This record gives sequence, C-alpha cells and structure tokens, in this order.
Amino acid sequence: MIKAGDFLAPCSALGYDFFTGTPCSYLKPFINYVIDHEAFNFVGATNEGDAIAMASGAVLAGGKSVVMFQNSGLGNAVNPLTSLAHTLQIPLLLIITLRGEPGGPPDEPQHQLMGPITLSMLDVMRIKWEYFPNRPDEIDAALNRADSYMEAEGLPFAFVMRKNDVEPYELKSPKNDRTFHFECMRKESFAVPYNQRSTREDALRVIQGISDPGSAVIATTGFTGRELWALDDRDNQLYMVGSMGCALPLGLGIAINKPGMRIYVVDGDGALLMRTGTMATVGAYQPGNLVHILLDNEVHDSTGGQRTVSDGVSFSTVATGFGYRRTFATDNLDALADFLQTTFEEPVFIHFKTRKGAMTNLGRPSVTPVHVKERFIRYLQNY
Repeated sequence: MIKAGDFLAPCSALGYDFFTGTPCSYLKPFINYVIDHEAFNFVGATNEGDAIAMASGAVLAGGKSVVMFQNSGLGNAVNPLTSLAHTLQIPLLLIITLRGEPGGPPDEPQHQLMGPITLSMLDVMRIKWEYFPNRPDEIDAALNRADSYMEAEGLPFAFVMRKNDVEPYELKSPKNDRTFHFECMRKESFAVPYNQRSTREDALRVIQGISDPGSAVIATTGFTGRELWALDDRDNQLYMVGSMGCALPLGLGIAINKPGMRIYVVDGDGALLMRTGTMATVGAYQPGNLVHILLDNEVHDSTGGQRTVSDGVSFSTVATGFGYRRTFATDNLDALADFLQTTFEEPVFIHFKTRKGAMTNLGRPSVTPVHVKERFIRYLQNY
C-alpha cells in the first residue's frame, strides 16, 4: 500500500497536471489529493467517456492528462478510447479500478461480470496496461514505463488499481459553493419554415468568417466536419471522426487549458442529445472563451436522414438550466452572424436551426486524422 502523494508527486514531476474522471471508493485518496494540491487541475466529468474526451482536449492543448474511473464505467469510455484516442493517437494515462476482481474481496452484484472481463476488454482495445504499483519502490519505474510507452506510441496506457493499493486520504479543501442564481441573457426566435431554413453550409461559412487567427474550431463528426473541410481546410480546424457527442468535452478540455483562445465547438443535434451531460460541466466551470454552436437540422443527416427528437427540445432553455450565462436561438443567418461578432466573457450557447441536406458531391478529407491533429497541435502552440 502507498500514500497518494507517493504516486502523484512523481506524476506531477513528469508533467501530468490535468486530471479528470468519475469517482470510485478505491480512487477516493487520489481524487481528494489532487483537489487539495494546486499543482493539479481536477475537472469532474459527468461520465467516463466525457472524461476521455476532455482529457484528450487537454493533451491537444499541450498538457498531459490522467483519467480516473471505476471499471464499471469502462463501457462508457469504449467509444472515445477506440474512435478518438486511438484514431487520433492521443496519449492518456488511465487509472482504472478493478472492482469485482476474480479471487479478490467480496463486492457488489453489479461488478460480478465486469470484474472478470476488465483486463480482457483492455486487451481487446489494444490498451497496454499494468497493475497499479502499490509499493513505493515500484512507482518511479512504473511511471517511466508508462510515460515512455505513451511518448513512443501516442496511445493511452492504463494502470489497473486494486482494493487497498492506496492509503486513505481525506479531503481538506473547503467546498466551493456555486449558486444557481445568476443573470442570464436568453433570446429565442424561430420563424422560418423548415424547407426555407439556411443550410449547414451557410452556417459554416459564417462561422469560418468570424473564426479569426487565435481561435480554434472543433467540428462534430459526420457532414459538419466534412463540409468545413470542403469549404476551407484550415490549421485551426479539428474534424471529429467517430466519438459521436465528444466534440463538446474535447473543446472544453482545450478551452480550460488555453484560456486566451476563443474555442468554437460546432455541434449537431443528434450528437448533443447523445452526450448532453457535458453542458453541465461547462456551466459549472464557466470557461469564458468557449462558444458552443448547435447546428440543428432535426435529423441524423450523414446516416440517411433519420429523425432525431430535437424538434421538441428548447436547447437554449436546457443550456440556461445547465448554467450557460448567455444563450441565443435563431434560424436567421444574419442574426447568427451578428451575434457571433459580439464580445463574450462567459460560455455562450447558440442554437441555430437549419434544414437537412449536404453539399453536392461532398467528399471526405484528403488529410488523415493524425495529420489534422498534429497540425492543430502546432497551431495551438503558437497561441
């Protein structure tokens, strides 16, 4: 058994300063220690997949990230681990607890299946792993092996933590109370019949027109990223592939770690409905440089035009409830352009209604996802 600081101090020395994840009783000493010490930045996630995406954003912004969660939540993380971190080659240090360990201490019924299959799942996902070092003389070598592997391969590495690997550590930091009551500007105005709405292409042209040097654009998976690339492929644009719903947590991770840059996240209705919880994290941490733009055509456009349920959702009301201090909803292209040119000092949510349909003869990016990531990292390094 080790103390939390025995592992986290050398972790900090290697540059791991951004921590995120979801709680587990095995992780309690680590999470509490990280919250208590200013060397670390801990951002709580609403689920394990969002934590992977948020940590990936922090890595793109030049940091090193640690993601901690219980193995029962590994299923939530499979999608971004396989289609985001693996596809873009993003190194993340994972600490995953082994609840329901075969031959281990008795545990709750919900761990009876996940316990025996956790290590096999990591193997199937081609995630290199070791058991967590639970002796002080093992820590430095284990961390150096993990760090060297991630630097060489550009892929995640997992430590699997068992019960009683870490001594208890009680949280000492006072609770920072956040109040829900604040002034919020919300405007919502939809007047255009569906078939007369602007296209996604129209909206993307407006967004590219205001995303000046010093800003970055994250485009959700599907036609959004492909059309953004087709209109004008730029170094400050990242096109999500797979990992549906992860554009917002990825952008949030960048925004927190690049507070001097304006970060535009261009979302889709199906994607946002899939991972709405990150909006609560945005509201809680209030990154003043984040502009969250939802292009809502009420369908899954790139998979055949199947309807989503967004036609019955007031996303600006949802955003207000989650704590965005400035929200705007419209189907008027000029109004969108005017609003985007406003100066903001708080996270902004924009709900823009479009009609379905993509550009004629829309192709796929001729640049590889890894190339897009690498040039995007170089771009962020200049600001």
